[in-house]
Amino acid sequence: MQSDPLKNGLVGHWKFVGDARDHSGHENHGRPHGVDFSAPGRSGKPGTAARFNGVDDCIEVKHHPTLSLGNKDFSIATWVRLDEAHDDVIGDIAGKYDPVERRGFNFYVTASSSGYNSHGDSRHLHFGIDNAMEESWRDCGALHPTNTFVSSLTAHDGRLYAAQADALGDGSDSCHVYAYAGGHEWEDCGRVSDDLRQRSAYSLIAHRGHLYCGTGQQDWQAAGPELCNFSHVYRYVGGREWEDLGQVGRNYRILGLASYKGDLYCGTDVSHPQVFPDSGNVFRYAGGQQWEDCGRLGEQVHTFALMVHNGELFGGCMGEIYRYLGDRNWEYLGQPLGNTQVHCLEVYRGDLWAGTWPQGYVLRYHHGQTWENGGVVGERHERTTDPVNEINDLTVHNGSFFAGVIPRGEVCRYEGGRQWRVVRRLLANPDYDPHQLDSWARVPSIAAFDGKLFASTGTCRGCPQERPHHEAGRIYSTQIGRAVSWDRDMGSGWNHVAAVRENDRLRLYLNGHQVACSDSIPASCYDLDTAVPMYLGFGSVDYFSGDMEDVRMYCRALHREDVATLASQSAGDSPW
Repeated sequence: MQSDPLKNGLVGHWKFVGDARDHSGHENHGRPHGVDFSAPGRSGKPGTAARFNGVDDCIEVKHHPTLSLGNKDFSIATWVRLDEAHDDVIGDIAGKYDPVERRGFNFYVTASSSGYNSHGDSRHLHFGIDNAMEESWRDCGALHPTNTFVSSLTAHDGRLYAAQADALGDGSDSCHVYAYAGGHEWEDCGRVSDDLRQRSAYSLIAHRGHLYCGTGQQDWQAAGPELCNFSHVYRYVGGREWEDLGQVGRNYRILGLASYKGDLYCGTDVSHPQVFPDSGNVFRYAGGQQWEDCGRLGEQVHTFALMVHNGELFGGCMGEIYRYLGDRNWEYLGQPLGNTQVHCLEVYRGDLWAGTWPQGYVLRYHHGQTWENGGVVGERHERTTDPVNEINDLTVHNGSFFAGVIPRGEVCRYEGGRQWRVVRRLLANPDYDPHQLDSWARVPSIAAFDGKLFASTGTCRGCPQERPHHEAGRIYSTQIGRAVSWDRDMGSGWNHVAAVRENDRLRLYLNGHQVACSDSIPASCYDLDTAVPMYLGFGSVDYFSGDMEDVRMYCRALHREDVATLASQSAGDSPW
């Protein structure tokens, strides 16, 4: 009698039938932290799946020699159930990763949250390994010869989209969105607005299967009735066509978009608050070309950043941070460390973080109005003692936490505690002067796509130029360790997912089909041995929000046929 091939190399099998016990025979039993084991699995029978609340639930599996990965092949496979309309970053399926040593693996579900935008509601699957490997940055080209600022990068439906701030001329060349075509090439997806006085494609987000863009004027000194019209939100139809979803209040810039509980929200900004009392408010899309006013963040007239976290919507403005309470009400969460502007919000390792100006602090939220100093990002220049650092974006990719920084156009990585390190200065302007704003450089947006990290550059105000600096208005990419991703929405309900390290390749599977494969990697460079615990439902992104059933860990690479068999099993099959 032949043995079951799906038992071969099995080092962990957590069925989640009422508990977190390991059924592989290796006694890698899990220690649950608040997980609900009464949830119904695919069979509909209660007590056959684990429900993770996305806030603080996880399962800890202590280190054991059978979980030592080293340079060896390994696989992890499970069923996950995700909600249709979610109000949180979905988070990590599994991970055994040391963030200090930057060693181990990460397996998670997330979506783009570029610039001031919150996470979209697409559910993208990511799998990566790292051993503190450094890679060079690659130039991926520019959008337009006279554009100096790429506002936003967003992965949607298998493509990477980039929003262009402005261009010289009558406006016909400005306010475009582009899709990455590989190498240095970008495909023009059309001018977002027919109104030539809307000069910038500002914000991007994926929401309910579509790409949305908020317009405005990147140069805040030109954001007024003399040079531009009120901002609108547009939905991408395809090709070079966009659908106008209407004017959003009386505002000249839509800084950030958020997908929250199935609705689309946007944060706005205006330069004439005395004239327009609804300026700077947050709005919710009500269908057609109608937008509902959701109120203002305190007395502020600039809503810079929006972010979903743990079932709630957060907003950052002129130094203050708020939580949405519904209708037109917002709860004040403080003005931490005396900062004057909160430009971005992100979730990292289950916590909400904020990026600020002018000190360049990154702040971690605790509770109430309490924020922890997570360190200063960016370099201080020898010619000034005045802090002028601004965090334009925060992004998590393959275990690491990154920041895009003004005034020196840097990408920085979090090293733990209050330590940040400059990874690369993407816009090395030799004329930089800390006292001259127009010499400053930005990294406005950072996004993960195709297993890589992409970052855009810009001048400070984003004004178009006939011959801009050769590094302004461009997009660059790098590899952080090695990773693969499925950059399409994997959908709600139950899905079977599997991640495989096989010799010199990483492979990613969805419902039994291979959906991503890495380039060849030098296996000897990726020794993943670490004594940290393995976690189910927690990792570098967030606590997992959804249900899980039948998690299996192998000390070998599953074959395509193995994964297909696991994905084809009906609920209740293979009781061992």
